[in-house]
Amino acid sequence: MKPKPLPDEYLDQVSQTIKIIGHPQRLRILEYIDLHGESTVSAIVAGVCGQQAAVSQHLNKMRLAGIIQARRDGRQVYYHSPSENALTILACLRRKFGR
Repeated sequence: MKPKPLPDEYLDQVSQTIKIIGHPQRLRILEYIDLHGESTVSAIVAGVCGQQAAVSQHLNKMRLAGIIQARRDGRQVYYHSPSENALTILACLRRKFGR
């Protein structure tokens, strides 16, 4: 049995996710959040060996696109919950890499 074509709406959603996370640093940030769960900006910066300003810009771009979520607790901002599409892409990358 041949697979059916994917719906246009789904392809549009995944395409947008791929565009946003198609940067190596964003993929690394996304992977960090997936592996470590809800994390502060400073934990993410340390975990991906990035620069604070650049990581913050990447986080903001992914948050605005709905790929991750943020919550504020006092002065700290916590990022969490990668989108299902982003997690599917990460799972494919891991499977291809053998992890």
